[in-house]
Amino acid sequence: MGATKDEKGSSDDVSQMEEVKPAKGFPKCIFFILGNEFCERYSYYGMRTILVLYLKYYLHWDEDTATAVYHAFTVLAYLFPIFGAIVADSWWGKYNTILYLSIVYALGMILNMLGAIGTLGNTTVHAVLSSMGLLVIAFGTGGIKPCVSAFGGDQFDEDQDQYRRSFFSLFYFAINAGSLVSTFVSPIIRDEVTCFGDDCYALAFGIPAALMVIAIFSFFMGTRFYYRQPPTGNIFFEVPKAIYRALSARWNAPVKDKKHWMDYALETTDAKLVRDIKYVLRIVVLYIPLPLFWTLFDQQGSRWTLQAVRMDGYVGSLRVLPDQMQICNPLMIVTLIPLFEVTLYPCLRHFKINFTPLRRMTLGMLLAGLAFVVAALVQMMIDENLTKVPETNGQTSLRVINSARCDLSLNIDLENWALDEETGSGGGIVIGPSNFTNTKEDIIHPQPFIAMYECMDNSNKKGIVSEPLYGKEAMDLIISDNGDTLKSFYAPHHTEKSDSGKAFVRIVNAANFPINIGAQSIEVNGSLYLPEKHKGSYEIDIVVNEELANKTYTFSYEVFTGALYTYVFREDPQTKYELDKYTDVYRNDVNIFWMIPQYFIITLGEVFLSVTGLEFSYSQAPPSMKSILQSLWLLTVSIGNIIVLIVAEAKLIPNQADEYFLFAGLIGVAAILFVILSMRYEYVDESEFYEAEEDGVHLEEDGFNGGVIEDKKRKLSELSDVEIKNGGVNGVTNGGFEHNTAI
Repeated sequence: MGATKDEKGSSDDVSQMEEVKPAKGFPKCIFFILGNEFCERYSYYGMRTILVLYLKYYLHWDEDTATAVYHAFTVLAYLFPIFGAIVADSWWGKYNTILYLSIVYALGMILNMLGAIGTLGNTTVHAVLSSMGLLVIAFGTGGIKPCVSAFGGDQFDEDQDQYRRSFFSLFYFAINAGSLVSTFVSPIIRDEVTCFGDDCYALAFGIPAALMVIAIFSFFMGTRFYYRQPPTGNIFFEVPKAIYRALSARWNAPVKDKKHWMDYALETTDAKLVRDIKYVLRIVVLYIPLPLFWTLFDQQGSRWTLQAVRMDGYVGSLRVLPDQMQICNPLMIVTLIPLFEVTLYPCLRHFKINFTPLRRMTLGMLLAGLAFVVAALVQMMIDENLTKVPETNGQTSLRVINSARCDLSLNIDLENWALDEETGSGGGIVIGPSNFTNTKEDIIHPQPFIAMYECMDNSNKKGIVSEPLYGKEAMDLIISDNGDTLKSFYAPHHTEKSDSGKAFVRIVNAANFPINIGAQSIEVNGSLYLPEKHKGSYEIDIVVNEELANKTYTFSYEVFTGALYTYVFREDPQTKYELDKYTDVYRNDVNIFWMIPQYFIITLGEVFLSVTGLEFSYSQAPPSMKSILQSLWLLTVSIGNIIVLIVAEAKLIPNQADEYFLFAGLIGVAAILFVILSMRYEYVDESEFYEAEEDGVHLEEDGFNGGVIEDKKRKLSELSDVEIKNGGVNGVTNGGFEHNTAI
């Protein structure tokens, strides 16, 4: 096993610890950590990329519920890092925390995979297993998030700064490589592989589960080579105590004569801790508007993925799956960050343009709002050809299809139905042969009805039907010949588009005898959905038993991306048989590449806000408070996802484009608030923290003004970049400087 210290920390143990620190040069054990990180990130993003489609199309939850659950999972994944940092620094140490919680993480992945196995119980069982799996995954991934990069940094000596920087560059590459590969591969596995008669979510979740097991194995293989720093206590417990003592002392003080309310804690709290808390509070105030950025940013995996389902993923022969569009973000960010470092920022410095970190962060928020304005405009393009369908139990629709060989006169008493249809002299709706009522988008209330219909050719063919209309169903009433009379039957059709952009095709048998398609039989008045089809032209063979012999009739048909079709097989006096086409849901006519601008703009926003904000927070925080600030940064991610969760569950805005405009407006307000808060902020030179400790500076109650030591005060607002020290400081666990692909 690797070198450890006894918790008592004897001098012998310290001496022994120093002997096992890595030799000069790049520690070989680092490659076990990098392998672990690549596999873990593949596991996480491979699962999360397809999660919202799994919730909607496999568990059959509505879009708002699927969105809410997706963001609830993200909330927990970014809350649990606080727990992981506390446990690692106070009890288990980083190594044990990573190992133990990785095992928990893998168990969650396995539970999630089991929930996607079709033969394992009903939908309720699948939902319970998946919900439990997501909770366990959030606990595991959140718990190890603040530990892995810091544990890697611990493997280097203090004079190995260059090697440490190389490690963090490789660590960043491992994160992005895992994310890029899994975001591309998982949707393909989900879409191209079929298991249990459906898209193979079980395999798409099973591969990330296997990668998580490999991640554990990779990490464990390096055990005997690791330098393991023992738990040294966590400042998380001290900060709230100090704040409580300050507030209590201020409340009880007869005279409020302190310059800062934290100064009231100086009598009972170490002066350095009080000083450091003041630094932190100045930065935390700036965090107040930041959750709105994550509210918008994290919808890439939920609302934007569902938006992509309604778009055409084809450019020539190239096909992009809806959930694959998420690859735009990591692909762009690994390009933009180094590009800006060698072009934009040097150019700004050359022309002496004062592009400070807080200004960059403000621009990042405004860009996120602009991205959602673009998303709203794209959504309006989609809505122009979006089919209205019943979405709740209080909604239904009815379309009448005439498969008879005559003009039909139809009389139905339904409120708000067929208002625009042509009527005949007798007041009935006229429907020509192979025609239909243009009422599939007339959303009405579920209700019973009576329909009377008759041929208008004096053949005296007529009929009557009395049926109820059920909620959340799109109903087809098909009327066809039945010898010397007419018959009618119900054939409700699907309304949900495929999660892969393929077309659904349904064959309805309106003839008076069974037919066969391949090995499957369609009874009289029955229907059959064919396997999902890519955009293109196809042929179908329908086998009819004629005079004690089977005869095959071949029909051609064409489908388009995202559309749903009904083909009615009927008898015809001229051609013997016909296959009539009816469109149930319109095709996706807006190309998916229209989403690239919104992905590009929000990725720009991430570079300016997320990457800059992490550097800013790290450089402006005292060494003892870096883990606190980084955890609070992750907390803003959780709060942002809570906002999405509330909006999705409240269902106050039925139109998706309007919801996008709402979010754009909210972050505009947040950006204005951020500007106001930033105007009062005074930059601190990071060297002040270390110099103050080396010189033994003791702060007097009136000698600290807003966290700046007067004789060392220097405004950094003239700098265009903030230098960041990579890795943990003094063994403090970093709070998980990683959101999506930016560490």
